[in-house]
Amino acid sequence: MKKSILSPVAALLLATSSFVLSLPALAHDDHHAAVEMLPGLDKQQIRLADITPYIERFQNHPVFTHQRIGTSYQGRPIHRFSVGSGDTVVLMWSQMHGDESTATPALFDLMQKIATDSHWREHWQDKITLHMIPMVNPDGAELAQRYNVQGIDINRDARALQTPEGRLLMQQGQALAPDFGFNLHDQSRYYEVGHTGKQATISLLAPAFNQAKDINEKRHRAMQLIGDLKTVGDALIPGYMGRYNDTFAERAFGDNFAAMGISTILIESGAYPNDPNRQKAREVNGAMLVRAIDSIASAAYEQQTLAPYHSIPMNNSNSFKDVILDQVQVIDGAHNYRIDIGVNRSDESGVIREVGDLSMFPAFERYQGKNYVYQAGRAYAIPAEGLVLSHHDYLKLIAQGYTHFSGDAAQLSVRTHLPVLVNPRNLPGSRPQQRQQATFLLTEQDNVVMAVLAGVILQLQ
Repeated sequence: MKKSILSPVAALLLATSSFVLSLPALAHDDHHAAVEMLPGLDKQQIRLADITPYIERFQNHPVFTHQRIGTSYQGRPIHRFSVGSGDTVVLMWSQMHGDESTATPALFDLMQKIATDSHWREHWQDKITLHMIPMVNPDGAELAQRYNVQGIDINRDARALQTPEGRLLMQQGQALAPDFGFNLHDQSRYYEVGHTGKQATISLLAPAFNQAKDINEKRHRAMQLIGDLKTVGDALIPGYMGRYNDTFAERAFGDNFAAMGISTILIESGAYPNDPNRQKAREVNGAMLVRAIDSIASAAYEQQTLAPYHSIPMNNSNSFKDVILDQVQVIDGAHNYRIDIGVNRSDESGVIREVGDLSMFPAFERYQGKNYVYQAGRAYAIPAEGLVLSHHDYLKLIAQGYTHFSGDAAQLSVRTHLPVLVNPRNLPGSRPQQRQQATFLLTEQDNVVMAVLAGVILQLQ
């Protein structure tokens, strides 16, 4: 079968190793200031091998009680770390979706603080019993996929319990009977805080326990605690914090734990400008978890009304586009019209997400196209004797109207960093459409001035 071939596009990030909190202090916690961000975890995807050194470090640390509570479908271990002896039980778990990595490093950052900051720990360890389960879905993490290897979304298995990972998490919830539960996830980079034009780097929610979305004592308590956590977000990421939709999800663990009487707090980690590995969200997770421990131990959250919770702007889901080309002219036979073209990118491709009036949507990149005319690209046939495609020659072909190649991919030797497509499918024709490959040209006075190659923008003039 002929395949579409695309050269990879990489991103770089400069990382920091610690962060300093400058937050409104609780009555007893002004002695702690920094939470160390452990090395080796500044990655887009965290797998079991990445955290194994820290599992080994903390399972032998005298502060923690460690238990291997079970295994995944493929037999990978799932661990629980516990600390404290108080009557109030807190459970935190992360990465039940295997490709949602951000909070797992944050849990180990928290463990590092617990292990090394005895002065802080002494303020709460006789009031709280804290349990942490990092990486509920190690098989999905290994494959960098949302689901477990059965293809089941563990967070839609709270009722059926057909996944070993889901059964294990439910057993922990039932056996530990936590007063508070922290459900730690990642969300799409396309989420916007309200209509502010800012990404939702952190989103918070006290999930509903029924379809009516009633507020009982336990959900009220979760909302109060989130009101306290809001001060962390306001200090560290002002304007980049949203509130997740609270529609009751009857198959999800957070909603079912809430129905079991657990005050559940959902923390969704999202994107932040120039931060592909979500280290800002990791930082805020760590700070919020520290604040939550302090607030629960001191009962400071009880002083909160629900006003701070409800003042957090709602998420505007899938609002951002990677690229928007504004006011591009389309000439289709006798028809002549203007559209905005929204493009989203994946690691290996790009797709036309939406066309039409996109003036209300934010974008990571935006280009004015009112002087440009849309043009579908042509295929360049790979000669039988083969072709060495230099960067210079590729630019010349693009300027002539070619955006992709047809023929035997083995006969094409690529010498350019730009995306190169061979025998691609679902290319746009005379009218660009949603869900088509984002590969086309823009012209001005019949000259190619911009090319979109698998979502990557190339300006020729």
